[in-house]
Amino acid sequence: MSNYKLIEGSVQSGFYHSRQKIQIFGGAFANGKTTALAVKALKLSKDYPGSNGLLARETYPKLNDTLRKVLLKWCPASWILKKPTQDDNTLYLRNGSVINFRYISQRGRSKSDGSSTSNLLSATYDYIGIDQVEDPGIVYKDFLDLLGRLRGDTPYQAEDEDLSMPATGPRWLMLTANPSHNWFYKELVQPYLLWLKTGQKTEKLIVDETTGIPIIELFESDTYANKHNLASDYLVSLESTYKGQMRDRYLLGKWVAFEGLVHPDYDPAFHTISRQDAENYLAECLLRHVQIQAIESYDFGLTSPSCYLLGFVDHMGRVIILDGYHQSDFPYHEQPQAIRDIRAKYAGLLMFSNRIYADPAIFKKIVVAGKRETGVTIARLYENDKIYMRPAGNDVVTGIAKVNAYLAGRKGFPHILTGDDPGPLMMFVDDLTFIGEEFSSYYWKQNPQGQRIDEPMDTNDHSMNAIKYMLSYLPEVSRIVVPASALPPKWSFWHEVDMNDQYGGLSQTGG
Repeated sequence: MSNYKLIEGSVQSGFYHSRQKIQIFGGAFANGKTTALAVKALKLSKDYPGSNGLLARETYPKLNDTLRKVLLKWCPASWILKKPTQDDNTLYLRNGSVINFRYISQRGRSKSDGSSTSNLLSATYDYIGIDQVEDPGIVYKDFLDLLGRLRGDTPYQAEDEDLSMPATGPRWLMLTANPSHNWFYKELVQPYLLWLKTGQKTEKLIVDETTGIPIIELFESDTYANKHNLASDYLVSLESTYKGQMRDRYLLGKWVAFEGLVHPDYDPAFHTISRQDAENYLAECLLRHVQIQAIESYDFGLTSPSCYLLGFVDHMGRVIILDGYHQSDFPYHEQPQAIRDIRAKYAGLLMFSNRIYADPAIFKKIVVAGKRETGVTIARLYENDKIYMRPAGNDVVTGIAKVNAYLAGRKGFPHILTGDDPGPLMMFVDDLTFIGEEFSSYYWKQNPQGQRIDEPMDTNDHSMNAIKYMLSYLPEVSRIVVPASALPPKWSFWHEVDMNDQYGGLSQTGG
């Protein structure tokens, strides 16, 4: 351990010195994550004599072949009282500290169920480290369960006392991960990155209830940050092999680059806006005499969710999605009133002069009540309730291309908050969380050979459909119309004189 060198200002150094309750070291392959976790666990075991620590991975082979192997490499031999064995996968140190090596994935458990991680929850721990937490056998409930086991109160007794360290515990959860798009990104990384970039605090951001400050901290780097510890041909191999999104994800360590996403450019830090900021921008447009045009779309479902979206188009053609609903088992006869209620919030602010862009199928599909068909299309049922719709474009691939163009943005259209140019042409209020959830789980289908095809998966896509419908036709740009009351009085125009003509005429006479 004494040979482990920290470069001040490096990602490894930042993670090593972190004091937050939840510490994450993420990024690309071979950037030193596992080594940093192992060395930090040894440091805690030394400074909290008699502590009980847990180091875990998804499976037993991964645990022993990587994390345990790395820790034993860095642990001074003089510290060890008893090494792990096949029967007892635990490291006992001479100062009384214990490091338990355990695996998380349980046999017979599906990836998404809520069964308990029984082989980990039999003790109270002073610290916990999980390597490669994005592995598919680790689920969100594992994270919650382990967080609840951090109840150790071993006293801090370091020889080189550091007043920034907790007096007991330290009760830290330390995680490492490569970029992924599963629960780990959605529940932990995404809310933190959004807060870091914009200051927005979503419900998923883990904060101290007293101070409101996040108790999570993320450190990330690319492979190049650790190149001094890698063989010279390692980077060459990665650079030669990984292309496109694979390169972004595993070599550059980008969290938002994921193979197979239909909308890979969607970034909540770039494309979401707080409700207050959206309302402030709406008010700003009104002050500039913009006649703000509403834009609406609708995707119908019976047992599957129905989705209605309401937004507005500014004077530059940018679309801001303000409101809507995404609800399963929503009776069709109750939805017109839900739409009217949402519209009422923006009465006097938006112009509702266009019909709602809707799934073309509702102009053909009829509702079945029990075994008796009504004989009336869904669109007509809504029209009877004074909710008027028009068929949207039904070309899926074309619709996706349009959405991606709006997400990518365009030069000359700055971000409405930051002023960055180019900015996105479409933004979403961040409390419409169902939109972000669908963006992050909307993938292209694969053929039997595992190749992606030009057809998106048709599950959890209702807001994605509604957004495509909304852009079926070029959104009508809101016009700036200055009212007569805001113009200069007419007499100022009557008495204006062309000075060139006036004095030019005099000069011709020699006056």
